[in-house]
Amino acid sequence: MSGFSSVKNGQKGGRPRYSINDKIQIPDIEFVILTPDQYGSLLEKYGFELLKKAINILEDWLKTSPKAEKYRGKNNYAHFRADGWVINSAKFKNL
Repeated sequence: MSGFSSVKNGQKGGRPRYSINDKIQIPDIEFVILTPDQYGSLLEKYGFELLKKAINILEDWLKTSPKAEKYRGKNNYAHFRADGWVINSAKFKNL
């Protein structure tokens, strides 16, 4: 099936495309982009407090790091892997 493209699956079956209108609105969060379905699944998986910490950590990184420039304006669901740096930092961060 390679060679076929669709708006739903990205070009040639790649990463799905998300409309900017599908972005959830979180107060004080400007750069982290998640769809409502993605936010709901992360909420079920990690709980409210851990997810809130992780979103704040990722938001700060996206704002300040020059390396993060290529991730701005894109969906950030992949940053919330269970073994990823965002979740591990949130688990050990004391707020």
